[in-house]
Amino acid sequence: MAKITLNELKQTFARRLRVARLMCGLSQAELVAKMKELAEDFPALYKSVSTTAVERYENAVMFPENSSILVTLAEALNTNVDNLTRQFTIRIDKDFSFRKKSKLGKKRIDVVKMKVQQGIEKYVEIERITGDEPKFDAFFNNIVVKKAEDARLVANELRKKWNLGDGPISQPIVVLEEHGVKVIEVEEDPELFDGTSTIVEGLPVVVLNKCESFSPESKHTFSPERRNLTLFHELGHQIMNIPDDVSDKEKENLCNVFANEMLIPSNTFLNIFGNKRQAITIVELKDVQRTFGISARALMMKAYQLGVINKSRYVGFCIKMNDPANERLRKTLDGSSMPCEHTSRYERLVFRALSSETITTSKAAEMLDISVSELRDKLIF
Repeated sequence: MAKITLNELKQTFARRLRVARLMCGLSQAELVAKMKELAEDFPALYKSVSTTAVERYENAVMFPENSSILVTLAEALNTNVDNLTRQFTIRIDKDFSFRKKSKLGKKRIDVVKMKVQQGIEKYVEIERITGDEPKFDAFFNNIVVKKAEDARLVANELRKKWNLGDGPISQPIVVLEEHGVKVIEVEEDPELFDGTSTIVEGLPVVVLNKCESFSPESKHTFSPERRNLTLFHELGHQIMNIPDDVSDKEKENLCNVFANEMLIPSNTFLNIFGNKRQAITIVELKDVQRTFGISARALMMKAYQLGVINKSRYVGFCIKMNDPANERLRKTLDGSSMPCEHTSRYERLVFRALSSETITTSKAAEMLDISVSELRDKLIF
C-alpha cells in the first residue's frame, strides 16, 4: 500500500472530521465546548482547543499537532482516531437523488449522504474481509422503460432471474442483499425522508429510513408495507433504463409500478381479484396486504391500473381514505400487523469474521458502532 502523504492525511481528516461533527449535530463552537470539558484538567491541551483550530482542520489547512488533541476530538465526537484518519476506500459512481417527500434541508441531506458513505465503506470492508462479495448482474439496459407495461416487464424479468416465482416475497431486504444489493438504514424523521439510492462500484445501494416505530394514527409514519414499496421503488431507479426525456414525475410513477409488480405480479393479482369488479372489500384488501406485504392503497392503485375497477371507483376510494370523517376506515386499511424487516447481513458478516478470528473484538465493536462490553454481551463463547 502506498504511503499516505501529509497533504492526503489533511484532506482525509478534514472530510472525516466534518462528517463526524455533522452526524453528531454539532456546530464547530459546540464541538470546541465539548472538547474543553474533556480537557479542563490539562492546561496545555485546553489552551490549544479553539474554534479557529477546528475550522483549520476542516479546511485541510492544519492537522492536530499531537495525539492528545486527536484523542479528545474523537472522544467528543463519540468515535475513535482510526475513524477520523482512515482513507476513503470506495467510489460512489453517481450522486444520491432525494425524491418524493424530500423536505430535508441541505444540511440534513449532507448528513444522510455521510451516514450512507460510512455505512457502505464498512459494508464493503467486511465483505472483503470475509470474502463474501455477491455480484449484481440484473441491470436491464436492454429494455427501454417509457410506460407502465415496460416497468412491469422489468419486474417480472427480475423475478424470473432471481427465481422468485409469482408468490409473496417474505423477506425483501434479505432477497436484495443475497443478490448483491446493498441496503443501508439511516434514522431520520419519516415525515421528511423515506429512501434514496445510488450506485457504488457498479452495485446498487438502496437507503431506507430505519423508522423503528409505526402508528396508523400518523399519516407520515413509515409502515412495513411502505418500506417494502420504497425498497423496490429505489431499486427500480437504479436498474431500469428510463430515458432522460421522461419527466421526473413519470419516472416516479414508473418506479412505483415496478415496485408494485415486484410485490405482487399482475397475473397473481388478477387470479386473486378477477379481471373485473364493481368493488373490492376491506376483508380482501387486508388479507392480500398481510400475505404480500403491500398496502391497501397500492393494491387499489393496481386494481385501477389493470382495469379491474374503473376510475370513478378508484377516485371514490381515494376520497374516502383522505376524508377526516372516515378516520376509522383509514386506520383499518393503513394499519399493519407485519413485523418491520431490517437489514441484518452486515452484522452477520461482522460476527462471522469475529468468530473465525479474522478480526479482533475491538475491530468488531468498531464496525458495529458499539462498545467492547456491549459486544461481549452479544457473544455466547
